[in-house]
Amino acid sequence: MLTRMKHVLLMAGFLVLCGSAVFAHETVITILHVNDTHAHLDSFGPKNIHMEGELGGIARAATIINEVRATEPNVLLLHAGDISHGDLFFNKFLDIPELNLMRSLGFDAMTVGNHEFDLGPDPLTYCLSAALPNGEIPLLSANLDMSGYPALTNWVHPWIIKTVGGVKVGIFGMTVFDDPMNMPAPVVISPDIVPAAVKAIDDLHAQGAKVIICLSHLGIRYDRVLASAVSGIDFIVGGHDHELLSTPEAVTSPSGKRTLIVQAGDSYKYVGELRIAVRGDGSVNLKDWHTIPVTRKVPAVPEIQAVVDGLKAEIVAQYGRVYDRMIAMALAPLEKEFDSDSPLRDTPLGNLVTDAFRRLTGTQIAFTPLGLISEKIYQGPIVGADVFRAMSYGYDPAGSGYGFHLVSFTIQGMELVKALEITLAQVESNTDFFPQVSGMKFTYDLRNQPGGRVDLSSIRIGSGRLNPAAEYTVTANEAVAYLLGQLGVTITDVQPRAEFEYPVVHDFVKKLCVVMYRPEGRIRDVSVACGRNEKALAQMEEETPRQEVEGSAAKEYALLGGYPNPFNPSTTVRFALRATSKVSMKIYNSIGQEVTTLVDGREDAGLHEVRWDASSVASGVYFCRMTAADENGAGQFTATQKLLLVK
Repeated sequence: MLTRMKHVLLMAGFLVLCGSAVFAHETVITILHVNDTHAHLDSFGPKNIHMEGELGGIARAATIINEVRATEPNVLLLHAGDISHGDLFFNKFLDIPELNLMRSLGFDAMTVGNHEFDLGPDPLTYCLSAALPNGEIPLLSANLDMSGYPALTNWVHPWIIKTVGGVKVGIFGMTVFDDPMNMPAPVVISPDIVPAAVKAIDDLHAQGAKVIICLSHLGIRYDRVLASAVSGIDFIVGGHDHELLSTPEAVTSPSGKRTLIVQAGDSYKYVGELRIAVRGDGSVNLKDWHTIPVTRKVPAVPEIQAVVDGLKAEIVAQYGRVYDRMIAMALAPLEKEFDSDSPLRDTPLGNLVTDAFRRLTGTQIAFTPLGLISEKIYQGPIVGADVFRAMSYGYDPAGSGYGFHLVSFTIQGMELVKALEITLAQVESNTDFFPQVSGMKFTYDLRNQPGGRVDLSSIRIGSGRLNPAAEYTVTANEAVAYLLGQLGVTITDVQPRAEFEYPVVHDFVKKLCVVMYRPEGRIRDVSVACGRNEKALAQMEEETPRQEVEGSAAKEYALLGGYPNPFNPSTTVRFALRATSKVSMKIYNSIGQEVTTLVDGREDAGLHEVRWDASSVASGVYFCRMTAADENGAGQFTATQKLLLVK
């Protein structure tokens, strides 16, 4: 009897130990993810001496992907949507090159972004059939109704299951539904995201999925709505906002469990790495999440960079030297977005773009919404591709319908006020319609209800107050003119123009040579405290350097310094001349001895550069001294810049 009892107890203990071991076992899955890459296949941003960008690039991102795969056994690679639009690679080749490169990198799935429908479903289907003839990368969206366009179902599915490390991972996609610019018809993007998500989750569970991932292109606002309304989502890997989250955002679902939201910036500037643990008891937990910067410190995969360079060569053959020929120098970043902590709501890039429009046409006002400016221009040398990325809606010489021409029109004072109120109506949640202006100023109060936010007494057209009954001339792009009409704003005397936005802004920047734009107070939100009194704010506005629309070339002399600096063994010194001048530029060492002469002679007005090869001198501090005398006798300019040679 005792022997039998001991045997039973031993067996029970063995089963408990086995069960504990099963529950203790966990499978770690690594999810690499990117979003909103927007055809940014090559590096961009601040440049090295070879005019190569220091941020992003799919060939650098590939290095990170390969390194993680070499060290982690269970890896998924996901894209949260929007490969379309944003770079010359798209305008020249559409989505085909990026899809080809994504296929070569082994992406497991991609969500359909809103920009995938910018040209309608036909071009999207064409690109998918050319790059993914056998559906090598599943595209996902659970809230698309493709019954009116069934050809797309060959590539787009509500969900997929991937088995990783023996674990079934269910992934479903979601597409943002309220973008007024895209053209999905006859495909319908349903706003009923909650029931669509519930059905996808039920289907995935029925197929045995143990982990549920929403690969979302809804934007973080709708991601939060989805996570709070739907149970069963473990992680939302997001896109659409171009948000770079520092930590996962936790949202409690109706079941009481947490759903974690992650997003990794845009344009291959970061690769997100999400590591999750799936235990034997079925629980799914976060191990860690972070983003990996894709910078010049990351080497490019040579084979992929060779493909990108080949594509660039074709772009240069059609569009000119847009990558290596400097057209201007930005003395500070030309930001697209405004600082939410400041009452000044005009942005450096918004001011520049609208000044460029008005410079061309001579109208009293120029206008563009922030949503039609794609991205910032970085401090330092500016090339054509930088301007294009900022104005990527604004060029279409091939006639595909993707680029916007400029138009001029007339608008009555009160209709102008109506237009401003419409653009400010949803600014709390969406700044795509937020206005940027030239030739006018106004203030508004976000604390007021929509329709009553603009202070009528604050509106200035030129130097005069708004006359509600007067008519004013305006320059904008054709999309703005169309939308104003659709929104009930009356405009008259609409004059289409032949110019696209991009060439207009490109030529304006080139004429400026040295670009220095800051917020000026053209638009102010009086609900935002500025941390200083009104007198100080007015003084700040007066002291802000401006480049007015009347400028045509380099307005001042400037020694822009060496780039790069520190350097080894050479640097390029750039300088600007407002008029044809006699120029002398010499290099001196730290004890005042002349080392070499870089320039000695007559130079034309504009932006110039000269290279100093310091291979024959020792490391140390050197000084570049420039003098320039205007041939017309208007004065002399002298400046000195420090250069640091590090060998």
